[in-house]
Amino acid sequence: MITHEPPAEPTAPAYRSAMESPLTVVAASSSSPDNADEFGRVLQKFALAARTEAGCLSFEVFRSVERPEHYVTVERYTGADALAAHQASDHFREIVLGELMPLFVSGAADVYGAPIQVPPARE
Repeated sequence: MITHEPPAEPTAPAYRSAMESPLTVVAASSSSPDNADEFGRVLQKFALAARTEAGCLSFEVFRSVERPEHYVTVERYTGADALAAHQASDHFREIVLGELMPLFVSGAADVYGAPIQVPPARE
């Protein structure tokens, strides 16, 4: 019998530090091909609303050139509190849950901390 230990609470100093710095959410989502244009319109509406939040640094929507029903959003927030406020906002509930989810087929989102520093290319 295989057993698994429950995951440890993410309390490592590096994790805590990452949650206090700006966060980037990368969310990939798809609709059915028949709903692709409407899905994009709703994502645009949501981006406009999210950009009014005090803790939202940016919110961009990208549409796949190969699969037009597939979208990616790249959202930046000042920190964990701003992301939590975003997810608790009226427009999140009304637009994402009320308008976007009925068109949603699949997707996933990940939250990232500060970018990894990469040295400049050699000239």
